[in-house]
Amino acid sequence: MVDSKKLENIISQIAGVSAVKVVQDGEEIREIHVVADSEKNPKQIVRDVETAILASTGLRIDRKIISIAQMTGEVRFQSKYSIDSLKTEDIGKNVKVTAIVEHNDEKYEGSAEGPKTSLQKLKTAASAVVSALDDLNDSIYSVDDIRIITLAGKEFLICHITKLADGKESSIIGSAELDRDPLLAAANAALDAITRA
Repeated sequence: MVDSKKLENIISQIAGVSAVKVVQDGEEIREIHVVADSEKNPKQIVRDVETAILASTGLRIDRKIISIAQMTGEVRFQSKYSIDSLKTEDIGKNVKVTAIVEHNDEKYEGSAEGPKTSLQKLKTAASAVVSALDDLNDSIYSVDDIRIITLAGKEFLICHITKLADGKESSIIGSAELDRDPLLAAANAALDAITRA
């Protein structure tokens, strides 16, 4: 089954692409709308979209359904990923964290389990967010470290995530202000890292 959200995630990783919307009718992809900068020729962007989808999913897309809009300057997404809810459950010596991430009225759920120690609970909350978004791309993500730092008199939670894609590892750093709920801050820091990957 074709997953329009997964296709959007694949296309959004193409250099120069700022926004993408895949219109699906049942199992069939009807339209692919792409907003990109003016660095590439539109025909090259269409070829990049075709190639990225074919290489990632094996699906051949008719280039006629791909429309390209090019804009100068920075384009920002009107909608973003956000933490809808975070639930914790004690399981013996461990804690299970379930995260629900929301984007464009879609909700993605993931969970992770780890020791109840203060640092590990933060990593578990971050890992639950990674789990929630796992099906949206083919890369592998792992939460490696979390630290609380103080800047300008405020506390921030910094999350280090390793991304494995095409056999290459890269580091991604996400951050969130530490307010009342450390677990929510950890989840938001992981979300910040994943969505900028």
